[in-house]
Amino acid sequence: MTKKIYPLLALLILVAMFVSACGSSATPTTVPDNNASETTSDNSASTTTDTEASSSSGEMTEVGTPRSETLIVQTFDGKLDTPDNFNPLSGSYVLWRGFRELAWGYMWEMDTATGQSYPELAAELPVVLNDDYTEFQINLKQGIYWSDGVEFTTDDVIYTLDTYFANIGKLTYWGIPIITGYVDSYEKVDDYTLKVKTTHPAYDFATTLGVYTWGSNFNIVPKHIFEKVEDLTTFNNPNPVTLGAYTLKSYDPNGQWHLWELREDWERSSTGWMGKPAAKYVFYKNFGDEQTRTLAFIKNEYDVDTFMSPDSIAAAQGQNPNIKTFAATLPFHDMGDACSYGIIMNAQKAPLDNPNVRWALALSLDLQNVGYNAMNGQFRASALPMPDTQITNPAYFAPLQSWLENLTLEDGYQPWNANFAAEMVQKMTDAGLDPAQLPTGNDVTASYGMGYWKYDPAEAEKLMATAGYTKNADGFFADADGKVWEVELVIPSDWNKVMQRVGFSIADAWTKSGFKVNARQVDNAEFDKVSRTNALLTTMVNWGTACVFNTNYLGSWRSFNADNVKPVDSNEELAGNLNRITDQQIFDLITAAGSMDQSQPEFLQAGQQIIQRMITDMDYINMMNIPTTIPTNDTYWTNFPKADNAYAVPYTWWSSFKVILLNIQPTGK
Repeated sequence: MTKKIYPLLALLILVAMFVSACGSSATPTTVPDNNASETTSDNSASTTTDTEASSSSGEMTEVGTPRSETLIVQTFDGKLDTPDNFNPLSGSYVLWRGFRELAWGYMWEMDTATGQSYPELAAELPVVLNDDYTEFQINLKQGIYWSDGVEFTTDDVIYTLDTYFANIGKLTYWGIPIITGYVDSYEKVDDYTLKVKTTHPAYDFATTLGVYTWGSNFNIVPKHIFEKVEDLTTFNNPNPVTLGAYTLKSYDPNGQWHLWELREDWERSSTGWMGKPAAKYVFYKNFGDEQTRTLAFIKNEYDVDTFMSPDSIAAAQGQNPNIKTFAATLPFHDMGDACSYGIIMNAQKAPLDNPNVRWALALSLDLQNVGYNAMNGQFRASALPMPDTQITNPAYFAPLQSWLENLTLEDGYQPWNANFAAEMVQKMTDAGLDPAQLPTGNDVTASYGMGYWKYDPAEAEKLMATAGYTKNADGFFADADGKVWEVELVIPSDWNKVMQRVGFSIADAWTKSGFKVNARQVDNAEFDKVSRTNALLTTMVNWGTACVFNTNYLGSWRSFNADNVKPVDSNEELAGNLNRITDQQIFDLITAAGSMDQSQPEFLQAGQQIIQRMITDMDYINMMNIPTTIPTNDTYWTNFPKADNAYAVPYTWWSSFKVILLNIQPTGK
């Protein structure tokens, strides 16, 4: 495989190097200086090019900043349709472009190297006031200021809670129904202290009102700005004051890039107590399709990529020795993301309302070939509805191994393949991969997972027959009237090349098994809309519906409740439960787990029961840990998180990116 693909890609890249890389031709929108003592709404208050940057010597970026002071990253979401929405009470605010990662602050953050919470805006972890774990005191750090010079106090927290409760069903941020269902009452004690009472025992208080993985349910907003807004539902907050160490400098109105600048008073920001970030500017830019991106990466035009396909990474490394992967051996990439790739299905829509049909799709997936064709074998399988990591495996995977081995379907068939990992290693060996890069011994299951569903089109055909579908003369499943069932599979377009390739590989496997598949590529905005709208969804490859970062599954699964079940043809967007779980027993188990001490065995056992029910009915076809193919370029910046220095997850779209900015080092170029 590598002998054929890599030289071809290298040739394409060399040819492309004679063509100039694509850039945004849009006139950027600039914002006022929000470090001033008072705010202004005059969008003409600054110019595109920074005066200081223009007068400095050395290489400059396309947005007029010194390259040596600018960290440049490929956007997570490609092109953005709402680049001017900086209202964190809106469901469509700028989610992956530095607003959360650089410009905001949270009550408690997550140390992604350990899975432990630590205080950010708070002075300490929440103080528990009663034995029932329903009353808490929050003590805030003093001396933190918004970027316009107004101090951050309890008043901002109280105002945000008031706003959440006053706008239930109006504001579209997904954290609002979570917080309003979690918090019972609250009161101000003084400018830096408040008390909160929860609706039930809340052992996950710090991760529910703080950060669990990539962001928070609770986006605290500046009272002195938002209280003056007449209609928060239409407010875009175009000139955002910030709590974090960075402020917005400019952005492309066409949604291709955003530029952030370090605050002059960074030490008074939410992370000032942690130290000074290394980069004066952080530039999020969409560098285009993968071929264009690869060329730009080779030419050192940016420093961190997001989900570049493995063959492009290898070709780029062949042209630029400064390009590095997370690890030097298989699977080469970080597998510790909280989320995983899977297939969500509208199980309220016939014939997907039949568990046998969902199982037929699972047994037709052929994950070994999907992982080989789409990822060059650089992935880890996960059949449970969560990623298989060093934290989740001993808590959920290992205890359920014997149950999986004994699992039977209605017809007595046993779908579990415990030899998946060993077969995957053999597949890679047969492909001619260097044996030194292949895992051996216990590392086999550590690399490829402890097992997965069998690839068995014959059993899938039997299951489809029980649902009234048999293959026609063309080999496609059709009902008793001869109507072929066409399965629409929504996948990302080129903005996520890795998941796009996974989607095409799934479509190919399903087609070979007898399903007529329409693999429909969509941009990021439509991708999110389909995932949340029953009327638009049949099946889709998704990443955000099985996000369990540590043993606390409630952060992801709390949204599995009856309130988040909509009619099959509803155009109303879901606020949660994108897996479309409708099982009342799962709802009851999650409700009960919400009142359990998460350090006790009963909490883990409840999670295992929930997993068993989801798998038995195949509510959601989980596939693999997200293979976070994030190559870095050490030309201008170094000391990024790597396997041998994993001080944080290497993701530029998590709020923990702020920790990376404290650790990277300029090379002096």
